Amino acid sequence: MEMNSNSRKSKTNASYWIIASIAVLALILSVIVYLQSPKKAGSEVDTRSVTLIDVGFDTPVTLQATCSEDEFNKYLEIVKETFTECNELFDVYHTYDDHVSLMEINQNAHDKAIEVDPRIIEVLNEAFKAHEINPKFDVSQGNLIQVWKQQFDAETPALPDPQDIQQAINPDSMNAIKVDGNTIQLTNDQVALDFGAIAKGYTTQLAAQKLEEAGLTSGFINAGGNIVLVGQKVDGSEWRIGVQDPESNGSVLTFIADQATSLVTSGDYQRYMEIDGKRYAHIIDPATGYPSEYMRSVTVINDKSVYCDAMSTALFSVSVEEGLALCEQYDLQAIWIVDKGSLDLPADFQTEQFDIYATDQIKDQIQIKQK
Repeated sequence: MEMNSNSRKSKTNASYWIIASIAVLALILSVIVYLQSPKKAGSEVDTRSVTLIDVGFDTPVTLQATCSEDEFNKYLEIVKETFTECNELFDVYHTYDDHVSLMEINQNAHDKAIEVDPRIIEVLNEAFKAHEINPKFDVSQGNLIQVWKQQFDAETPALPDPQDIQQAINPDSMNAIKVDGNTIQLTNDQVALDFGAIAKGYTTQLAAQKLEEAGLTSGFINAGGNIVLVGQKVDGSEWRIGVQDPESNGSVLTFIADQATSLVTSGDYQRYMEIDGKRYAHIIDPATGYPSEYMRSVTVINDKSVYCDAMSTALFSVSVEEGLALCEQYDLQAIWIVDKGSLDLPADFQTEQFDIYATDQIKDQIQIKQK
């Protein structure tokens, strides 16, 4: 009997060892398979989004992309680097040791031509094109911008002195900027460069181009209302972009795009001051020296974000009727929002508060938000 009991125990122990060995072997094999699998940690494709608040231009910058975590981190570094570099180049308040900023140009380019980064020349060339379409787009009026900015930033905002406004206007406009290769010279003491009406559009477009070159096929950048779509949505659906309600944080309408494009909105709600119950927007008309008052907002749609940025400022500075004529002449697409009943012009769309106008080619891509 004792011999039979020991025999059973030996068999049982042997079975345990066999089972344990198989389990260990299975674990080893699973680890090997996991390590050899292409779907490693960080490789799972998903829609990811991050908003940056420290890359300049006084605006949050959101990147959304459908990709792996590793790819997203790579794309995020591209966006950070592009915005940080361009913010320094287009800075009118600081100088830098390793490159020439707009502040250095404004300080030193009146006496001699200064060599600058090619990206500054690229922005200037786009600015000249926009100025030809509408002379009210004028990046040479930096002194005028500063006169108003001081009031916007004041603890108690007030209208600038009319004499200060007139003295700040550069009478030669864009003719006072001389470009030769990668050099710039300013030809009178009243000219100062300010890229506030075009810099974000250029930078967002440049960042999007770099993302495409790096492999991004579906996503977008939103730099404070400067939106650039990249590729197609992975589910094949259309892009749907909200245009902000001038009186709230929500959107008043949706623009539907079946392919990648760019949208930029200029509005009186983005930055303004109120004096005696009247709102003064941050977009200054160089012809009068005072803020434009034609509309609540205008949104421009085009493949080039830099063009959208410039033209949204240009269209904000003229009436809706003039803007419609310019859009027809230059094959430009835009959406205007004005206070209801403020124009003697039949609206294309209406809400309780606003009349909305649009160029003919995009009317069927607009959906009004229902409250």
